[in-house]
Amino acid sequence: MASDPAMARAWQDHAKRKALAPRDAYAMAVEADRLRGPQEEVGYRLYWMSDMVLGSQEIYARPSGYVVVGRHGSCDVVLDQDERVVSLRHVIVRAAALDDGFPVISVLDLQTSTGFELSDGSRQRSVAATGPMVFRIGTCSLVALPSSGRFPSELPVPVVEAGDLAPHRAAAVRMAPSNAAAVAGAQSAPRSERRPASRITLLPHSVILSERPSAGPLLRPADYVLTGEGYEVILESRTSPAVPLSAGVRLSMADLEHGVLIGRAEKCVDEGLRSVLGTTISRVHVLLIREKGACHLYDCASLVGTYARGQRVRCVALDDAGTSVQLASSAGVTLHWRAL
Repeated sequence: MASDPAMARAWQDHAKRKALAPRDAYAMAVEADRLRGPQEEVGYRLYWMSDMVLGSQEIYARPSGYVVVGRHGSCDVVLDQDERVVSLRHVIVRAAALDDGFPVISVLDLQTSTGFELSDGSRQRSVAATGPMVFRIGTCSLVALPSSGRFPSELPVPVVEAGDLAPHRAAAVRMAPSNAAAVAGAQSAPRSERRPASRITLLPHSVILSERPSAGPLLRPADYVLTGEGYEVILESRTSPAVPLSAGVRLSMADLEHGVLIGRAEKCVDEGLRSVLGTTISRVHVLLIREKGACHLYDCASLVGTYARGQRVRCVALDDAGTSVQLASSAGVTLHWRAL
């Protein structure tokens, strides 16, 4: 009998044979985008196509503008795919704007067993990109087109390189001319000064908390002075009001740059944190990530939701002084966040 990794590779190869070629998927998306007209906000328009189905979703360059892609019905983009190649919640796709207004997109794998595949055939876990990008999950081809204007008639060969920076920084450090110069003046600008039609930066995967032993929550006196050494996340469950159950874990700045996932999945938390989570929490419930000096919590299309101040939310800004959110309803688990 074939081993699990071998079976996974076999199913991936099977899915690849059924998927559209990247250039064909790109051509279909560009034509559909031409018919739809310009995007209203800075960001990206994500197209997906599989089994003669074509769909699209706007991804705006603001914290709440992200989308979660997967098989689960609560995802923003639902893929009707085989469970052996597409997870319930497979990737989170976010957009941001560089200092010159040019959009950048990031795709982060949500601790799946298969990741996603770029147009060059490489399998990745986390990338940031400027310009058009094509990637594949299972038999579904996804095409991300920026709001910056014109696109090449054929899928551009991206400049691909490895990096260790958060998505917005990975693209920003190579700023070329302004968006207007990159689009309107690209034909007259010297080749060395043009922004590449497509650039993809390969980034480290999100943090696997199962490899970080949790401990009891740290005590911080009222007069504590922030040291800038990182952050602490505390999960607290009050299934028994008299004896609340809690556990915490420390996170560094680098951890938050790469992203931290919290949920019931084995890779998301260790035994200490898992003992606090109830059965209603999703396997991948929230993502914690730091960008441009600010940290945010993203709900990963959880079925029971995430709540702040009694309201269901998609995204919450995390204050260094302390922020608390509910995973599930008020009877669920409370996530406490604070800087150290």
